[in-house]
Amino acid sequence: MSLAGKTVISEDVFIDLAKNALTKETDISIQEKKGPLTELFQMFTERFAPQVSVKKTEGPVQETASNTVSFELKLILVYGVNIPDAVTKIREAISQEVAAYTGYTVDKIDVVVEKLVKPDKQG
Repeated sequence: MSLAGKTVISEDVFIDLAKNALTKETDISIQEKKGPLTELFQMFTERFAPQVSVKKTEGPVQETASNTVSFELKLILVYGVNIPDAVTKIREAISQEVAAYTGYTVDKIDVVVEKLVKPDKQG
């Protein structure tokens, strides 16, 4: 027996999924590095956390694959990374994370790189 009903996924869930995907990218998530500067990296990451905004579009009343979501990310990257490569990895990671957990299709991910910061400085 199949029960009917509507499932609504909050925009906060998409924000959490995007942030989780970002923590898996080493170009962004420097708190995962090990060594004598680990504490500094953790402070840096907390201070310069990515800003994520979401716009979702839902299909007709029944749940279908026409549900899409778009993201805008404002990031601070570590100086020295190849920005186009890092952004491509970020887009792929978020798209895969969202599809795996929600079934939504990512329509687009706009990325604004606001600043490059050397990891040995606190800002």
